Amino acid sequence: MRPDQARDAGSGLYDAAAAGDFRMPEQTAQRLAAACDALIDGLGALRNSSAGLAHVTGFPELPSGVALTKGFAGKGTQFTEVVADLREAALRYKAGFLAAGRLVAEADAANRAALDLAADRLDGGA
Repeated sequence: MRPDQARDAGSGLYDAAAAGDFRMPEQTAQRLAAACDALIDGLGALRNSSAGLAHVTGFPELPSGVALTKGFAGKGTQFTEVVADLREAALRYKAGFLAAGRLVAEADAANRAALDLAADRLDGGA
């Protein structure tokens, strides 16, 4: 599953739970939300430790060196985008699990965090 598909599935989970079509015990929802939190924290640490991946140096100023620099820099940027997509997906799943457990305030907070992350990315952040 691609990160954007995971994000969309998480949104669908939240929508189904909010509509009452998907339910689970509160304790199960809390355990799944805690697992999402661990994933979100790990992805945040990965994002922070990989901040310089898009800045590539060391290749000669030959056409092949310029192409390699550009290619590796693009991969670094792509990696950062995938990590951000996965963080948003994990937040959306967390919101869905909490909504399914009828933990409305917590679900709304997780959904708001996912929306804030998406808005930040649209504004140029990651």
